[in-house]
Amino acid sequence: MIKNSRCRCNLCLLFTFSIYRKPRLCQLCNFKVFINGLSLTFFDYLYILVYNSKHVQTDPMKRNILFAFLLLATFHLAIAQATLSFTPENIVVEDEVDTEDNFAEIVGYASVTNDGDEDITIRWQRYFEDVPEDWVIQVCDLNLCYSPIVYSNISDSLGLDAPVTLAPGESTNMDVHARPMGIAGTATVRIEVADANTPDDVLVSGSYELTAAGPTSTREAFRPDISIFPNPATDYIQLNHARNADRLVIYNIIGREMRSFNTAPGQRYYIGDLPNGMYLASLVSHKEGVLTTLRVQKSALRP
Repeated sequence: MIKNSRCRCNLCLLFTFSIYRKPRLCQLCNFKVFINGLSLTFFDYLYILVYNSKHVQTDPMKRNILFAFLLLATFHLAIAQATLSFTPENIVVEDEVDTEDNFAEIVGYASVTNDGDEDITIRWQRYFEDVPEDWVIQVCDLNLCYSPIVYSNISDSLGLDAPVTLAPGESTNMDVHARPMGIAGTATVRIEVADANTPDDVLVSGSYELTAAGPTSTREAFRPDISIFPNPATDYIQLNHARNADRLVIYNIIGREMRSFNTAPGQRYYIGDLPNGMYLASLVSHKEGVLTTLRVQKSALRP
């Protein structure tokens, strides 16, 4: 059937197993392809489709073969993208916690695995679908357990660049830690994972439903409206309604303690020597633990 045994058509190669470096003309299908063996990328298939599309209008056989190439291309693309797995995809955890203990937490455990045959560098992003007010949510991966403010391991706005690189077969934990902070309820969190080079193309995702059962703390009804001002700040910050707080602790976005102050009414706290950026300010009581955690933006003086 094949008059030219040096045919370079991939479909013919599947039958003849002839592999040559130079392009040849297949006398069976009359399609030219420029490939170097049986291994094709998606762009090889795409080139074949575009190069030969002008022939399919008048020849049903060529049209059928072109359709076969299209199926192969689609299959190849699907396999190329299915390189990651999120296990399990739906994490449901319900636990009875002491709502008077601000350090009590609920953890949803999951992992992301590279199922492909090449290294991949991943970016994850956290989304709150429904989270009770004042709950503290943190994500932990292979690199770090991040501060609650961190919604992605790669973020220009946060000044964070902590990609996770996985070799074939390697995994990273993708755990979500929730501290109810004295409030019973359910938090629903979603994490989407993409190749860091194409962050808009989500490859896998996982959903976490974390429930803190138990009576609502009586502190919820009397929780003071604690705030920090000015915010953004250039040198000093002060606290509003923080009479129950004994200590103010400033963390950077990866959870490293940067400053710690004993609190007092009317006291000002100097942060002028910190680098510009986003920080977390935790108000801590010796008796009750962490009362609340607030964001504070450190900015330079305007010219």
